[in-house]
Amino acid sequence: MDAGKFDELVTIESYTESVSSNTGQRVRSWSTYAQVWAQVKESDFGQEPTNADRREHKTRVNFITRWDAGFNVKMRISWGGNYYNILNIAEKERRLYANLLTELTS
Repeated sequence: MDAGKFDELVTIESYTESVSSNTGQRVRSWSTYAQVWAQVKESDFGQEPTNADRREHKTRVNFITRWDAGFNVKMRISWGGNYYNILNIAEKERRLYANLLTELTS
């Protein structure tokens, strides 16, 4: 794969949950796992599943990065001012690269 295609800097964020020492309530937040260079492949079309008789448009984007064994589907990607939930992680070329299938959050 041509390294020049990795031309977008994206932030991989992991979900964390902690307990507040003041209130005892759970505090949910996102923290930066890594910033990586990626090749971004936006889908030419989205999905429009029907939910309760309403059509919902879902935008899917593939982010191809170097392989990292720490990636998981509980993470999200921040890119271009938007957040994308990771739906699937596929290895490419014997774990040299990762293809992260994502969906734009609303």
